[in-house]
Amino acid sequence: MKLPFQWPRRWTLYVLGFFILSLCGLTAVGERGVLHLWRLRGEKTKLDEENYRLQKENEGLRQRISKLRNDNFYLEKMAREELNLVRPGEIIYRFPPSERKKNRAGTVSGDPAESRPSTAQKQPR
Repeated sequence: MKLPFQWPRRWTLYVLGFFILSLCGLTAVGERGVLHLWRLRGEKTKLDEENYRLQKENEGLRQRISKLRNDNFYLEKMAREELNLVRPGEIIYRFPPSERKKNRAGTVSGDPAESRPSTAQKQPR
């Protein structure tokens, strides 16, 4: 019995090869493909690093809380630094930044007299 239309043998191989290549392409590029998994692994690595950093930061904060609750000297130090508190009778000295540091930042020119206010600008006390 002879069929009215018969595929040549090569066409069958071509169609089968096309389906195999299509399946490989979908496996590589599809919604759950290899490339997507590769991107997800990279994202997981970044999230793991961020998680590790946050865990270290949390541990430091827990230690600081413990010190604030139990160590009066640390509590006093933090209050002085953050709230600018002073004991009765203490004198606070504030020094302007040194010229060397200003020159590195580029905020002051070479002439130190320019940075000082003139006598006309000074106000009496």
